[in-house]
Amino acid sequence: MPDKSGRALAVRHQQLFGASPDTTHAALLASLWDRICTAAWAGGERVDARAHLADMLLPWAHRPIETVPRYPSFVSADGFPAELSVSWRKGVTEVRILFEPVGTDPAVRAVQDAGRAMVRALTARDGVSIRGYEAVEDLFTSDDPPAHRSGVWLSLACGPDLPPHFKVYLNPYVNGAGREWATVTRAMERLGLAAAWAPVVAARDALAATGTGLDYVALDLAAGAHARAKIYFRHRAAGLAGIHRLGAFARSYDAERVADAAADLYPDGGPDTPDNEPMTGLAFRAGRDGADEANVYFRLPGAVPSDALAARRITTLMDREGAPADVYRRIADAVAPAPMETTTGVHELVSFRTRDAGPADIGVYFRLPVHASGDAPRPGHGWPRVPL
Repeated sequence: MPDKSGRALAVRHQQLFGASPDTTHAALLASLWDRICTAAWAGGERVDARAHLADMLLPWAHRPIETVPRYPSFVSADGFPAELSVSWRKGVTEVRILFEPVGTDPAVRAVQDAGRAMVRALTARDGVSIRGYEAVEDLFTSDDPPAHRSGVWLSLACGPDLPPHFKVYLNPYVNGAGREWATVTRAMERLGLAAAWAPVVAARDALAATGTGLDYVALDLAAGAHARAKIYFRHRAAGLAGIHRLGAFARSYDAERVADAAADLYPDGGPDTPDNEPMTGLAFRAGRDGADEANVYFRLPGAVPSDALAARRITTLMDREGAPADVYRRIADAVAPAPMETTTGVHELVSFRTRDAGPADIGVYFRLPVHASGDAPRPGHGWPRVPL
């Protein structure tokens, strides 16, 4: 017989998502994915994205959602193992999911190994290459991986007129804090990116002085010149100055436009804004002598009192950059579990990346309020002050 907290959670899921008490992770994510895809591609360019998602969920997501997560994943602040997001590149809408495959065994090592197995399973897909991942896998896995940090995550992205593409996310702290820079440097050497990475390594102490530290690593599971290694950093202090210090390593970083984006999202901020641990991802590609791009991730929970206000600020940013704000508003309305004036924290992150010319690439990351506050530790990806 379910306990009182279990009944309360089931009622809340039904209110928020129209879900039954025994709703599985797969059913909930498929429903939300369908809503987002319908809103994103309402103009007729819809792609058959549900089949791609179903294949990714099949090995792990067919268990009912628990009252308290068996394995509190680092992906979300409440321990839910998935995050949905949407991005716009040159006006084209792309729908994405990031997840940690939590299988039947919720032990940390078992979850890590489930991620490793799923990476290999993707080799059956057209266009997927895991050569880069295989070259560095041993650096980012462990017989005794730490809890409440990223393990081996995967992401799927779908858009019109393009095949689905995949990434794997890895934890540079897997063998303990203090080894993360050496781990990433060895990985970049194996990937043939040592020269491009060298200027960042040389500035390690200067970056640390601004509160900037390594967070995690991602690899495109693809071959060719466009495949990236992305190194993510977390800014624990210094506001925009720290972001600009790191962003300057990227060829196409535009500090003025990044500052304008921050002003749109935090119009009442002071000189240290943003001070809620934003992130930056530096993208590296073969044959380049430095980072190509810097993607800045602005965090919204705690900075806006409601999702309605978050939506207005995001709309302002998108209008200024010439991105399709009308598509974003349709998607936000489809994702919101209640009127946005009554919710907060559904909008988790806004990403902003400048290119050599044209509008910035913008992404919006949504947090699913699946587990009640206090149901689980707040381990990290969507929450500041991560214990290392």
